[in-house]
Amino acid sequence: MKEYKKGILLALVCFLVVVVLNFFLPRLLPGNPIAYLTGFSEEDMTPTQVEFYRHALHLDEPVLSQIGFYLRSLVDGTLGYSYKKEAPVSALIGGRLGSTLQITLPAVIFSTLIGLVWGLHSGYKKGSAVDRVSTAFQIVINTMPSFLLALILMILFCFRNRWFPYTGLSSSEVAPGFMPFLLDRLHHLVLPVLTLTIGAAPSRYLLMRNTVSQVCEEKYVLYARERGLSDRRIKYSYILKNIAQPFITMVGMSVSLCIGGSVVIENIFSVDGMGSLLTEAVYSLDYPLMQGILFMSTLIMTLSIIVSDLICVLIDPKVRAGGDGK
Repeated sequence: MKEYKKGILLALVCFLVVVVLNFFLPRLLPGNPIAYLTGFSEEDMTPTQVEFYRHALHLDEPVLSQIGFYLRSLVDGTLGYSYKKEAPVSALIGGRLGSTLQITLPAVIFSTLIGLVWGLHSGYKKGSAVDRVSTAFQIVINTMPSFLLALILMILFCFRNRWFPYTGLSSSEVAPGFMPFLLDRLHHLVLPVLTLTIGAAPSRYLLMRNTVSQVCEEKYVLYARERGLSDRRIKYSYILKNIAQPFITMVGMSVSLCIGGSVVIENIFSVDGMGSLLTEAVYSLDYPLMQGILFMSTLIMTLSIIVSDLICVLIDPKVRAGGDGK
């Protein structure tokens, strides 16, 4: 239990660090903090505008009051205000978050299943031809950047064969109705999801393969083999049950990596998600929007780590019973 508590505590500390940085960085950086909190340069603002923004951002009040207003914006869900786009940050992120989750959640699920099943089989058959070829292939894929994978898939399936669209998540000419819209959306999602899945699967495969290859030397596995149990039963009833915790923990921690990887994927496939929104914020120097996206990404990462650790506690009877002695 102690290691899970430490993981949850570390995730919460990282989350609090981001919250603190989002507040203090614009105020500690050299120059006028109004420029960082609005995204407008000092040269583009008149004295009247400077005074207006100073009052609107509560910079004319004590720091403790500013912290109170800042925390209130986090609690009420507005996450600040984007003066460049003239909208609350939460509304801008909410309009794009759905598109990002449509790409990242299937990628997390598929890459997890691939890494679990494939890695479990290769680790159980360590040293076989299948293991050697699979591991070499996964190592090569693991070294490839996501943008290269996306470009290769786009060239193969969009430009050469024209099997899939290469921009957006929907077609303008799609017929009205639920089923035509759903099929069109799934058609557009194939390549972005496939790119993230291929990019995320190797780390899961390698962890599972290496862990299983070590566990296969344990006495309980050797005893199960001596009893004549089938390979399938040994892998899924004995080995998987004992190595599930580290795999679940890694999957929880990698959710944020998939969201980070979607920044590149969304720009390549012209998807209006959080990745493209972050790119717009960077190019336009929309600091409140950048801070909001950083906050939301960190929040998702923290929640995924906490959920994965809670799942580990629930599936481990020793931890539930306090039998680990920690």
